[in-house]
Amino acid sequence: MATTAPGERDRLLRRLRGRRFDRIRFRPLDAVVLRVPDDSGDWPPAIRGRGTGPMRLYPVAGAHLVKWPHLGGAVPEDCTVEPDGWDHEHCDGCDRSINAGRTFWQTARGACFWLCPYCFRRRRRL
Repeated sequence: MATTAPGERDRLLRRLRGRRFDRIRFRPLDAVVLRVPDDSGDWPPAIRGRGTGPMRLYPVAGAHLVKWPHLGGAVPEDCTVEPDGWDHEHCDGCDRSINAGRTFWQTARGACFWLCPYCFRRRRRL
């Protein structure tokens, strides 16, 4: 989860000071996409049945597009797959976008944290 308040960010970065990181280039993933009308009243079964994991909502006229990474397997009914549709992630320190083709830093062991180059450098100075 991203920490956007400066105090929270600095606490996280201090905790990560001694951890080893690997530099990685973010590659986009295909995304499962479902259009959910604003007046639907409840999440469709495709969303309720997917469990936990990242998901994003994008407002469109009269609805929202709901996207999540397609990691293989069957695509739920009423959903489509958008090639390279999962095109960014967020820094766990400051919530900046890490866009496709850009590099980020990921912890090498233990709990997984992703840092943008700014937060990775800042972690060393705290």
